[in-house]
Amino acid sequence: MEPIVYVLKNEFLEVHVGAWGATLQRMLVTGKDGRRRDVLLGLEHPEDYAGVEYAATGAYLGALVGRYANRIADGRFTLEGREYQLAVNNGRNHLHGGVRGFDKQLWSKTYFADNALVLRYVSPDGEEGYPGTLEVQVGFVLSGKELKITYQAWVDKPCPVNLTHHPYFNLCGGVGNVKSHVLRLYTDKYLQTEDLIPDGMVVSAIGGVCNFSNPVALQAVIEERGGLDDCFVFGSGGDVKRMAELSEPLSGMTLYVASDYPGLQVYTGKYLDVPGGIGGVHYGAYAGIALEAQYFPDSPNHPEFPSTLLMPGEEYCKTIVYGFES
Repeated sequence: MEPIVYVLKNEFLEVHVGAWGATLQRMLVTGKDGRRRDVLLGLEHPEDYAGVEYAATGAYLGALVGRYANRIADGRFTLEGREYQLAVNNGRNHLHGGVRGFDKQLWSKTYFADNALVLRYVSPDGEEGYPGTLEVQVGFVLSGKELKITYQAWVDKPCPVNLTHHPYFNLCGGVGNVKSHVLRLYTDKYLQTEDLIPDGMVVSAIGGVCNFSNPVALQAVIEERGGLDDCFVFGSGGDVKRMAELSEPLSGMTLYVASDYPGLQVYTGKYLDVPGGIGGVHYGAYAGIALEAQYFPDSPNHPEFPSTLLMPGEEYCKTIVYGFES
């Protein structure tokens, strides 16, 4: 397959988006030291994203994941009295849309300009076990020092939907690990989980190593509990709000994430093991941190969580902004 990569540019940012998986492959930013850095973990060759070896790493570097981002316990949910069995691809659970989720599909272009791109994918009824035909459109727009991503979707049968991107950031330009990176979260609450599946409880991070309501270097949480793979909880008012800031002292860069999603999955990359990275780098443990705005994991099995059910005649519309301050 000939790789298709769209390059968006303005005076501050350059973002490469691959048609395979609607993948954020590169994000070049100029820091206050004047150096231009690629702050995403990505593969050296665009065609490698569609390779069997890369798929086996389970890394999802920069990909759009769906129909349902994150995990669904046992790959099962009940809807209108019927139980659906999804593909199981993460132990006993369904993860990021299944064996061949949206990250492993070729998206078609509907619009492309210097600073904007729209991609489309139609997921057929029954794909990976999901009900209904789902049409998805994702828009990428550069504005100043921000990349704005907008997700839209429509379905002809009721179906849970949870769409996001899975970028791993390293503000040192993919060099070394992220232990020196400083994280601030605009919440002190996260979901309590067992084997990464929520038990329904929202717990306070205050007084613990997971408290990032003030800026804290990642080193402590990595050393004390192996890092983060947690969904942090935000208000569900529907407005786009700032969720997180990630900074790195040596580069002087600060990244912020804003969204109207109720959750932010933060994963510090403990199990990363990806050869063939940009510049020939092998990405190992903690090489990057994933910041994934989304609905909560396993929401179809938790009626107390914000609903992810999309009905015929409704429009799914969510926004994520990645921006830079330096």
